[in-house]
Amino acid sequence: MHRRRIVAGLAAAAATALVLAGCSSGSSAGGSQSKDAMTWSMWIAGKEDKAAWQKVADTVKSEDGITLTIQGAPFENYFTKLSTQLSAGSAQCIVSMQSLRAANYTSSLLSLDDLAKQDGLDLSAYDSTALDGMKVDGKLYGLPYDTGPILMFYNKDLFKQAGVADPEPGWTTDDFEQAGEALKAKGITEFGSTVGDLNLESMIYGYNGGRVITKAGKIDATDTKFADGLDWLASLVKKGYATQASSDTSTPGNDFAAGKVAMYTDGPWSLISQKAKVKFDLGVTTLPAGTSGPSTFAAGSGFGVSKQCKYPEQAFKAVQTMTSEKVLTSLAEQGRAFPARTAAQDAWYSSAGIDGAETALKAALAKSSPLPGNKQSDQLGQLFTQYALQAVNGQTSGKDTMSSIAGQLGTQ
Repeated sequence: MHRRRIVAGLAAAAATALVLAGCSSGSSAGGSQSKDAMTWSMWIAGKEDKAAWQKVADTVKSEDGITLTIQGAPFENYFTKLSTQLSAGSAQCIVSMQSLRAANYTSSLLSLDDLAKQDGLDLSAYDSTALDGMKVDGKLYGLPYDTGPILMFYNKDLFKQAGVADPEPGWTTDDFEQAGEALKAKGITEFGSTVGDLNLESMIYGYNGGRVITKAGKIDATDTKFADGLDWLASLVKKGYATQASSDTSTPGNDFAAGKVAMYTDGPWSLISQKAKVKFDLGVTTLPAGTSGPSTFAAGSGFGVSKQCKYPEQAFKAVQTMTSEKVLTSLAEQGRAFPARTAAQDAWYSSAGIDGAETALKAALAKSSPLPGNKQSDQLGQLFTQYALQAVNGQTSGKDTMSSIAGQLGTQ
């Protein structure tokens, strides 16, 4: 989930420091593959993250007899490294993949449909949105381990201080702006603006249904509703309900944790870590619903099998174990991922220990749609940082902004 941050998945957990010692074997995929020993490419965010994923690898060893050696990189560098390995013919057998980027790697990953059918895997055990997110043109390129819709995190203490009721799931954009006015009257900025693509696109999708990437995964930067959505976000900044957007997509979350804003958008993958970080009562609700009714985008991550893998059947066995109910329940209990298997989701709710989180997340999931990836998704994210930033900050209109973006992208 995102970068195209997740959004997905444990994207928000990508840290600035990575302990690589012992994490990478340093050998090529071709030289390290066997039926009972292979490598797994994963984004790693330091010692604790590495230890959590090592437990997953250990489970594969104990249950399937396959030794997985993790080759890690920080999320910010992961896909650059992966692309280099793929072009050099040295990719790992098992490849961690974010749903938003899957479209860029279909030529390098195996379609898993035949393997799933061959093994009799019950795909209905996975959340349908999570599973759809790992598909490109109807073909499955990864088994998902996490998923999640974009939500609104809020500071209950600041809402109480301003005499504003906690926003309930299903609240509207009118409610959102009324709360912004009341918070402003108490010297509190309601919302941390962002131009991070998944978050930006979700806010506008919730506002009026505008979208730049169609359901079919095609780019359409001419969507007038999306331009109108940019103008709406700019109006929030102008009214003093929202901060000016920053090119640093971590700013809204940092401002929220510091108590500088009362709300910001994020995914469930960040909820438990934010709870541990903040010094106030943390709440979560759905995005404010506009003319199209309650809606949000969802994204996630999963594990695929490289076409360079000499033993795809064994690799797929490992991937099934890595996304099993047992493993995903364990990750949920650690607060590391909102599980893509529905049977493991209760463990996450219990671990979160946040009042209202289950109600809000279930409401958002019921109204969420997977945000498809596109081969130009990364470029789109960069253009949002360049052009949508100006729109949200009131320097250009939404219409002119999207015209500039369309001129750079064309339609794919």
